[in-house]
Amino acid sequence: MSDNLDAWEVREKDFPADGDLKDQMKGLLRYAVLSPSGPNTQPWKFSLKDDEISIIADFSRALPAVDPTDRTLYISHGCVLANILLAAEHFGLGYDVTYLPDGPSGERTSAVRFSKKAAEPRFPDLFRQITSRHTNRKPFESRAIEEEKQDALKSCINKDGFRLHILTDSEGKNRMADILARAHKIQLGNKAFRKELASWVRPNITSAKDGLPGYSFGYTDFESFFGSFIFGTFDMSSSRARIETAYMKASPAVGVLSTDKEDKLTWIKAGVLFELLFLKATEMDVRFDLFSQPTAISELRQEMAEILGVKYPQLLIRMGYAEPARHTPRRPVEEVLV
Repeated sequence: MSDNLDAWEVREKDFPADGDLKDQMKGLLRYAVLSPSGPNTQPWKFSLKDDEISIIADFSRALPAVDPTDRTLYISHGCVLANILLAAEHFGLGYDVTYLPDGPSGERTSAVRFSKKAAEPRFPDLFRQITSRHTNRKPFESRAIEEEKQDALKSCINKDGFRLHILTDSEGKNRMADILARAHKIQLGNKAFRKELASWVRPNITSAKDGLPGYSFGYTDFESFFGSFIFGTFDMSSSRARIETAYMKASPAVGVLSTDKEDKLTWIKAGVLFELLFLKATEMDVRFDLFSQPTAISELRQEMAEILGVKYPQLLIRMGYAEPARHTPRRPVEEVLV
């Protein structure tokens, strides 16, 4: 039996409440490693020194063809930071955050110093959603997301140069679906892109602690053994675009997270807010399917920006209701400490 999902079994009672600060920081990292990343590359490492956790970019897990600017890598690091801070607040630890402590060219994306003196919480209490959060690629139910839930989602993002648009009208959803379809055709038609993405596709029965098992795409166990080969060898852009377009048009809502600035610090902060958004959605049983493809192609990104009246779209989100999906594998803390 593979243990590649064991990281998700972390429980509150496992936290060393009476332990020393170093043990407690390790306890926080058990929630950090559950953060999302595309396509589950988990491009992070951590170091512990005295009272400080450093979050370090693992560029060996970067995606030069899929994510040439490392934008989604930095967004994923913001998600990691959010989980650490939510866990720290939950367990009564105070903290102070320094973003990009070695400057924009440094590998450390943030450093967090902790104390055993609790401070006033800075975030909503979403800690218990960390172990339930997951990306859901299933078709969503047609029933609408209630307005009060949409408002709650927007309140997670709409501040200080960050914005969440939620489109529920057919025209708006169709336009985003069309942009997504064109992105698929451009990217999956590129052999280098396909090969890079294929390197992260796994069989359903696998010991790998990263990447996307075939069940993430609805593959049977048998089909999943050929998933990586199919992704890497054949241009599946038309069929993938057809499926994703249909799902998006039929979903009750489509979200777009955008920012007023475009730099590494903004991406990290966007990731923090996005993780809060994702966890809030989880709390309300709203599922997310995520797409960064259109925002990686300049002309499509500009088209999105003009439609929405924003500067820099960062993520496209399909939203709706569905039964929970399976988690994807995670590396344990011991494998990401340096």
